[in-house]
Order: sequence, then structure tokens, then C-alpha cells
Amino acid sequence: MARAYKDRPLYFAHSIEGSADTFQWERLEVHLREVAELASVYASSFNAAEWGEMAGLLHDVGKYSLKFQDYLLTANGIEAHIEQRSKVDHATAGAQLACQTIPNLGRLLAYVIAGHHAGLADASGESSSLDERLKKDVEPYQHAPSEFLQPDISLSNPELEFDQSDREMVGFQLAFFTRMIFSCLVDADFLCTERFMSPERAEQRPQPRLTFEEMSCTLRTFLENKSATSTEGTVMQCRQGVLAACREAALLPPGLFSLTVPTGGGKTLSSLSFAIEHLLKHGKTRVIYAIPFTSIIEQTATVFREVFDALGDDIVLEHHSNLDQQREEDHRSRLAAENWDAPLVVTTNVQFFESLFANRTSRCRKLHNIVNSVIILDEAQTLPVDRLRPCLQVLNELTRNYGCTIVLCTATQPAIEKGDDFTIGLESVTEIIPDRRSLYRQMKRVDVKNLGNLTDAELIEHLSEHESFLTIVNTRGHAAKLYRELVEQRGQHEGLYHLSTLMCGEHRADVITDIRQRLKDRRPCRVISTQLIEAGVDVDFPVVYRAMTGIDSIAQAAGRCNREGRLDSANVYVFEPTDVRLIGYLGAVAQTAQEVIPDFPDLLAPEAIEKYFDLHYYKQSGENDWDKTKDQGVMNCFPFAEGKMLFNFRSAAERFQLIDDNGVSLFVPYESKGQKLIEALRENGPNRFLLRRLQRYSVNLFENLFQSMKSDIELFHDFPVLTNPSAYDKQLGVRIDRPGHIEAGDLIS
Repeated sequence: MARAYKDRPLYFAHSIEGSADTFQWERLEVHLREVAELASVYASSFNAAEWGEMAGLLHDVGKYSLKFQDYLLTANGIEAHIEQRSKVDHATAGAQLACQTIPNLGRLLAYVIAGHHAGLADASGESSSLDERLKKDVEPYQHAPSEFLQPDISLSNPELEFDQSDREMVGFQLAFFTRMIFSCLVDADFLCTERFMSPERAEQRPQPRLTFEEMSCTLRTFLENKSATSTEGTVMQCRQGVLAACREAALLPPGLFSLTVPTGGGKTLSSLSFAIEHLLKHGKTRVIYAIPFTSIIEQTATVFREVFDALGDDIVLEHHSNLDQQREEDHRSRLAAENWDAPLVVTTNVQFFESLFANRTSRCRKLHNIVNSVIILDEAQTLPVDRLRPCLQVLNELTRNYGCTIVLCTATQPAIEKGDDFTIGLESVTEIIPDRRSLYRQMKRVDVKNLGNLTDAELIEHLSEHESFLTIVNTRGHAAKLYRELVEQRGQHEGLYHLSTLMCGEHRADVITDIRQRLKDRRPCRVISTQLIEAGVDVDFPVVYRAMTGIDSIAQAAGRCNREGRLDSANVYVFEPTDVRLIGYLGAVAQTAQEVIPDFPDLLAPEAIEKYFDLHYYKQSGENDWDKTKDQGVMNCFPFAEGKMLFNFRSAAERFQLIDDNGVSLFVPYESKGQKLIEALRENGPNRFLLRRLQRYSVNLFENLFQSMKSDIELFHDFPVLTNPSAYDKQLGVRIDRPGHIEAGDLIS
């Protein structure tokens, strides 16, 4: 067989496992042409078709080596020229060829080709770096046809509008372009390989047949019906005004927009209306709705599915960790999530931004599908200050060179436009609401009153004056402590609820459902919560108490009070807890808010919020504080000194974490369903689907708290599980308040 193989020099990209009939295997030249064609189509969306084609033609050139072909033969039990059982590096050859045949620009392709399995590497410093790969001895691939060794493609400079005023930005822009070409290649390679290796899986990929005109008509009909069944009033009139402004602004040229609407102003569906109408007007390809919190995502995706239910299951793609069982079992949804091949994607800020700085193939596959899209960033004020610079730069780049329109959607628009004191800011941002100060006055439904310092006992005295209230505090421990003291005072749980992230997602969802029903029935409803209830949870309380925090969070809390404007007047009381010590970020934003309060009688007025964000951002001592520290910044990973493209993709991906992940995920036995899932984990071990279902029954604990609870926890197949039933309470969730555990007041929610 080896002699026949040598006499008939056929070269293969992929074999069929267990098949000795090589005529069924995929010819290498066929695979290279198919990948080149598809990658070219993807890259054409940002005027880089020839880059995608070149990457596709060269990416597997290393498979023309006899060593790789012997590996395929050996793996399938066929006699080979030399028995080769270990995998063969086939990516380095194409990277080296790119550098040899294409001066300067070939290095960008080399990053892409060398990393199409292992991920984009750093320039130097370790054996897997690009420089080390380029020096590596590789197997000869001289049998490759000339069309692959010397492709007849003219590779021009990337068609980018460069920021010539900032040399560092040129490096960032070239690196981002490289990551986009990488996305085109790895997605094309994956899909072409899947088409040969798993045709049945390829056929299951969603193929949306609808038009965006259908989505537009469906949304308009939904909004008209919603308006017809709603009670007339000032709030509803304001919502209609917001919707009209969004539809009018959708006709404007693509670019950066802001949508500043007070909480309860209907910005979710109005911003979606803008996105779809803008997409139709300007030929955009999809809508991406990015949201900071999974609790809001689940609610928003449910609303969108309600709107587009009649159009089919393939319209709304929900991509985040807490997917429920039914949606996770939808195979087409899982496939679409791999590369965001759907008309409307609802995702997290973490998934969105971390993908844009990622280096792994799995996270980068989707990037080319972000090109030419309409992106709604909900609750834009939640972007962390110490990652602000890379976040804003990538938004600028998406609008400047990749055809995206971006809407910063919020009730409290942060001051992130470029200025003399804020050079990293966004430029040319168009506000959709013509007069947002006037809109604020029209939608004003509450007064904010500052109660000053309060002990817990004094706070409880205030709360005892109300049959229904919502109280929001800053730490999980404080919420649990107040709940226990209220139970002890009244001696019963009826109508009293606790909410915090010490409760698993399924538990919180059940409690919020009960809260909404009691409010709807006008029955007493008293809630102690952390800030998880502030954004996106539609509840309407007659009074709200909020522990001192940032003014943007106070505004969000106010959105849970008199939300529908049914009361003539309602109050939001801000207080400074004296029994809890705030540290770190929570203490800093509370201090900034206290600096603003004396100067503004109306704490929620647009000018007060502008002042707050001015202080919030400008308190930072320099640009490096908007990008972590100088040594650990993301933006300095892409140096472009003297034209040398020494880009460190792996380091950038490691450094860019939108939210610090310093916790341990613990599965908890909430209700019978959670108990059954944990039992399945114990008996059968983990699998993808079981772990996804269990995420609804997980609680994230800080490492020190996790360690203090080790006696309550067992490992089931290396996954921590809370096995002590008394350590999970039906009202409080994980019990952090038992003797011997960490002081409750110091635990951040």
C-alpha cells in the first residue's frame, strides 16, 4: 500500500475514520480551494477578499509533506511509507511560506496560518511564539502544486482608515485586521471540514429564509398591538415618542449613536426598532444586542422571541452561559452560537468584548459575522473603567473600518465622548433623543431623598412604615442580615423576599415571578435585594430604599419605583449604612456620588449624571488606569515600532477580562430538579448538556468563602457540589451567615 501510495501521489486533507478506501478521502487541493473561496467571501465584507483567499490557499500547505500523509495512512490502518502515529505540525509550513513570498505583509498572514488550530500567538518569548515557529524546521512540501506555492494573488495593503495621529493605534488596527482575517479562515476551515467529515451536522445548521422586511413588519405590528392595549398616560406617550425618534434616526448614515432614555421609557424595543430599520436602510447583515447581566439577557431574549415567534425558531440566537434545557437541546441553536450565524444575536458584554480580543479559534470564529452589523450595547454605563480604553478603541474601529453601527443604550449616558481631558473617548456620537433633558422631565416619576447615615435598626424602622417596599443594598451579606432581622421582627415570611447571587439562577427566577404576581395583585410585598434587581427586572414598587452607591445605580433603582407612573408621587430614599464597611470599587463609586449630591437638588437630572461620570472617569490618574496598569495593559500588546508587527495576541487575550473571574462555581441542590441534576452528575459524570443545565443551579463564591465552606462541599467528578442541605436556604440561598464563616457585611454581591 505504501508503494502504491508513492506511485500515485494523491494528497489528502482529511480521511474517513476506519476507511481504507482512500478514494473516499478528501483531496487536499479540493479542501484548500474550498476554504480559500469561503474565506474570501467572508473577508470581502471588509474589502479584504484576497487576504481571505490567500490565507485559505496556504493554511494547510504543510499537509503536502509525506510525513503528514503517512500519519493519515497509519491512523487508518494502511501501510505507510514510514509509520507515523504522532500528529504532525502542518500549520507552520504555510506561515513560513507566507513570509517568504509576501514581504512585510506576509507576517500578518503568518500569524493567521500558524494559529489556525492552536490560536493566535505572541510574537516571541516562548516555543509556540510566531518567531520561533518561523525558525522551525518543517517537513518538505515540495509536491504542492505551484498554485499553492506561488498563488497568483495580488495582496494589497489592508484597506483601513488609519489613525495617523496615534502610532500605537496603527499597531492596534493592524492587529485587529489580522484577527478578523483569522476569523474568516478558521470559520471557513471549520465549516468546510464539517461539510466533508460530518455532512449530517452541516445540514442541521440553520438556514434562515426570512427577510428583514418580515422582521420589520412583525415588530411594527407587535408594537402597534402593545400600544393599543396599554393604558394611556404620560409614560406611554413618552414611550411612543422614544419609538418615533428611533425610527427617524434609523435613516441617518451609519456610525456611533447614543440612546439616552430614563428607565421605563421602552428603550429595549425602541432600540431594536432602530436596529432593524437602520439595517434595512443601509444593507446591514444582522443585529447584535449585547447586555451586561445574564438576568437581563434571559428577559430580553424572551421578549424578542415573543415578538418574532411566528417567524420561526431561528431568528433569535441567545448566546451566554445560563441557557435552559429546552434551548440548549436545540441543536441548530448550538451550531449557530459557534459563529453567530443568526439574524438577531442576544449576548453578554463579556462574550462580545472578550471575543473581540480573543486569540482562540473557538471564540474568534464569530468575529467576521460582527462586520456590517448593528450593535446595541445595553446599559453602556456598566463598562468597567479599568478596561475602558480597549473597549472604546474597538468600538471606534468597528465603526471606522468594519461597517458597524453602534448604539450606546442607557438610562444614564456616561461621559465617554472624546475631549481634551478624555482623549480615549468616542468621536462623532449622535444622540437619538433630540432633547433628553426634556424627556427626563416628562418621565420624572420619583423624588430622590437623602436620609444620610442609618444603622440597620433605624433602616428597619423606616421600612416598617410601608406595606410594600424594595430595599437594595451593596453586599450579599448585608442583604441576608437585613432579611433575617425583618423575619425576627415580624415573625413570618409571608410577603417578604430576599434576592442575591447567593441564590442560584433558577431560585432567583422563581422568587421574581412571585414578586411580580404579588405586586400585580396589590398584595403586600417587601423585598431585600442586592443590585441584581436594578437593571432589566421589570417590577413596580411604591417606594424604594437604596444604600449609597454610584448615581447610575441609584437611577436604575429609581426605575423600579412608580415605573408605570400610576402614583402621583413616589420616593426613592438613599441612605448610608453605618453597619457595613464598603471597600474597593463599591466604596469608590459611593464616595464619588457623595461628592455630587450637595450640588444637585435632583440627583437623577442629566446634568447631575454628567457630573458624576466626569468624576468617575477623570479621577483616574492617566490613560493606563483606563487599561489596567502599564505592565498589564491590553493596548501595549500591539507595538508597531519601525514598521515591525510584533503583536502579542495571546497576552492580549489573557489580559483582557471584562470582569475579573476570582470565584468558584458551586452546584447547589435547589428544589427537586436541581437535586436530580446533581445526582445525574454524581452517577454518570459530566457532559456538555448536563453542565449547561446545572449552570441554572450554580452559585459563584469568592475563594475565601468557598474555602470556609469546604466541610459542606464534595467533589463530584472534580465539580464542587453543596451536599449539606442545611447550607442552602429556601429564602437566602447559600448560608454565609453561620458561625465560623466570613463576616457577612464584608461580602460583595
